[in-house]
Amino acid sequence: MKRAKKRITVIGGGITGLVTAYRIKQQIINEQLPFELILLESALKVGGKIYTMKVGENYFDLGAESIDIRYPEAMDLIKELGLMDQVVYSEGNKPDIFFYNKLHTLNYPTYKGIPVRKMDIWKSDLLTFQGKMASFKDNLFPMKPLDKDIQMSLYLKSRFGEELVEHIVEPFFSKVYASDLDEMGIKSSKEVIYSLEQKYGSLSNGIKHHPELLDGSGNYITFQKGLAVLTDKLTEILKPHIQTSKKVFEIKEGTEGTYIIDINRKEQMRVGAICIATPVTEYSKLIKNERFGQNFDQVETASIGYILFKFKKAAIKNEPTGFGVVTPRRNDSYVTSIVFLNKKWPFLKEEEDVFIGVSFGRKGEDLLVTLGNKEIEESILKDLEIILGITDKPLNRIVKRWPDAIPQYTVEQEEKTKEMIKMLNYEYPGIYISGIGLEGFGINQCISQANRTSKRIVEHIKKQNCV
Repeated sequence: MKRAKKRITVIGGGITGLVTAYRIKQQIINEQLPFELILLESALKVGGKIYTMKVGENYFDLGAESIDIRYPEAMDLIKELGLMDQVVYSEGNKPDIFFYNKLHTLNYPTYKGIPVRKMDIWKSDLLTFQGKMASFKDNLFPMKPLDKDIQMSLYLKSRFGEELVEHIVEPFFSKVYASDLDEMGIKSSKEVIYSLEQKYGSLSNGIKHHPELLDGSGNYITFQKGLAVLTDKLTEILKPHIQTSKKVFEIKEGTEGTYIIDINRKEQMRVGAICIATPVTEYSKLIKNERFGQNFDQVETASIGYILFKFKKAAIKNEPTGFGVVTPRRNDSYVTSIVFLNKKWPFLKEEEDVFIGVSFGRKGEDLLVTLGNKEIEESILKDLEIILGITDKPLNRIVKRWPDAIPQYTVEQEEKTKEMIKMLNYEYPGIYISGIGLEGFGINQCISQANRTSKRIVEHIKKQNCV
């Protein structure tokens, strides 16, 4: 029992679980703590939605496509791991918007499509005169702190007007959240616009103090051999602690503050502390608590997909000015974003053919993900003909699906989730939930959450063992 009380288990080998385990291992070594660390992953390999494939001599990411370095967490970790010499910075400025059956270039300073200099809105032909006038709202009416969360669309429209949000902002946000902005909360999304406005009075003033947030070249990074360079490095460090093909079915309370983990329905492990770094859809399956289960069973998810196409250069009739294209919902297109990988990543510039990454699926529009590869390809190619003028058949294509990948936290969900975390602390001390969406979206937010969760776990088990 003494040994079990000193065992820490991380369930889930995505970026959140890997970084959590890495930080725990660091603390164990640095403080010479008498604890045992185990990471359990149900799949054959770790990495989660960071999924890199080698095609010919090049490496392509079919899950998370890049890291946004306007947030510091990932870069801090990359520097710490000694990987900076492999980092590649994005080029090609920012995506165009496909609307009104043509491509629109935002050739002025923006943050997620929102013009930072108000007068630049007059340069855009995406909005009517009334829409342009409505975009001046945030300068006229400073936003007071919200007592409770509200829909992201409601918040944004109150600041920038309905047209600007629907025509320009929504496609940039949907690329990140794969969500319906009419349901997702502005606070629960952890979107930086809200914090900037609270601190500086308006987005424009906030960007003046944080110009690094502007859309443009250099916002994103990858590695010459794909994002798996990051997860592979963490895996190398954590190799003695990782157990793959170990699916956890249930967590039960044990004695003396321990928990019993049911693995593969045939193996049990007693542990002193647990980090659940799985998709939100797994939470209620692991902890059999009616209140806890009801809360997280109500969280809807969006399924997304990605196709890597290879075309002859001559096949592209309408090429964007920026490194890709985003599309508003009102376009009635399956495509949510298109990335010209040769434009975005300098190591692909000299390639003879064009590599295009197409993302599809978002809340309410994820039926396509359930279809067969041929049906998916045919549907996406029809959209590419409209958007890019492509009528040629691709030279190659790779389809990757991510079912139930993105949790959709509604305006009520943030408070309910806080209640559930308090309940865990009280009724299940030593169990911590972690993962995408709980404290924001993206690799940076997952790393930030892992940094905090790892400290809480170690502090708990130190107290439990009087260390």
